[in-house]
Amino acid sequence: MVSTRAAACRKGLTWAAVIAVGFALSACAATPSDTREDRLLKLADDVDQRGDHATAAAMYERALEQGAPSADLLIRLGNARLAAGEPEAAAQAFRTALADDIDLALALLGLGTAQLRLGEPQGALRSLSRAAPKLDNVAAWSRMGAAQALAGHPDRSVEAFARAARLEPQDLDVQANLALAESLAGDDAKAIVDMRRVANSPLAEARHYRNLILVLVLGGQREEARRIEIPDLPAARRESLIASAERIAALPSAAARAQALGMARTSPARE
Repeated sequence: MVSTRAAACRKGLTWAAVIAVGFALSACAATPSDTREDRLLKLADDVDQRGDHATAAAMYERALEQGAPSADLLIRLGNARLAAGEPEAAAQAFRTALADDIDLALALLGLGTAQLRLGEPQGALRSLSRAAPKLDNVAAWSRMGAAQALAGHPDRSVEAFARAARLEPQDLDVQANLALAESLAGDDAKAIVDMRRVANSPLAEARHYRNLILVLVLGGQREEARRIEIPDLPAARRESLIASAERIAALPSAAARAQALGMARTSPARE
């Protein structure tokens, strides 16, 4: 217990995580088939799921020191680093995972996501164009859509977001992303129709109403944007949103507008 605590402290883990290590190792002692590395991985996964991504990443690194590196463990490390807001360290973990298998789809997805966060849309496109068809899931196509938008290809961005939307037709965030992509591509009428559909859902939240205001302003319907009812949104905040949307609309290119819209953060680090 003392050595485990000391090792954890050297890795910069929180005291809560250190205590959890002790309890977890004691609980797992009754399973002879579990190795020390297995127990550490189980605990790291639990810490990661509870949202302490930096601590989980340190524990995954500890597991890597104890055994031979595996692609699965490197991907877990990369995802934890992404969730902790460390895209450069995440990219390194994913690249290491890809060293033995350049077509490893989950590592390509992670690398592409890290490249988006690092402001490298062309690199993200190279990674995601290989990952998305293999994985064929919402996360992959959404990040592909973001990369296309940031690289200055709004029509291709719409295609990628449309594929994500077909996979999850009830997901309002996915549908909102598609509407924003349509707006970037200049299809304002369709973007407004699609965004109104999202905002009219009983499950719509404040961010969906804000996106509707944004799409309306980008489509030249400022006065209509002023009439959108958003629960608990002060008038001053509405005017601030409209002014921000007008600044985005005035940017010289679709890629610049995509950057201002925060398309690099379109979808979560992982599903």
